[in-house]
Amino acid sequence: MTSSYLEKALQIKQRSWQRRHARYRADLPVKARVLRAEGYVEIMGRCSDVGHGGMGIVLTEEVPSGEVLSLEFQLPNRTEASVVRAIVRYRKGFTHGVEFLGLSAEQQEMISAFCKGLAAIG
Repeated sequence: MTSSYLEKALQIKQRSWQRRHARYRADLPVKARVLRAEGYVEIMGRCSDVGHGGMGIVLTEEVPSGEVLSLEFQLPNRTEASVVRAIVRYRKGFTHGVEFLGLSAEQQEMISAFCKGLAAIG
């Protein structure tokens, strides 16, 4: 296969790809914990968008796709921080797209309530 054929195939795939859940613009501090050879490492970052299925975050370190993280963040309408598990589905440099794993009903409702007051992004 030629590289132009692969590029065209990728462009077609990207045009047909859609998120399962809408994303909403947000700006929140996030603390990620990841297991490395030397033990758990804390990585600081910021959430750029959030939705029912995951969030976009910019971290101070690159984390490879497929890595499972523990994320801690505090939504403005809550008094305590939330801790959720997520898997890195996308990474480009320090920008990461993560999918939430095993959210409880309470966590899902908390994210839904927060997203209701935000503008959806395309």
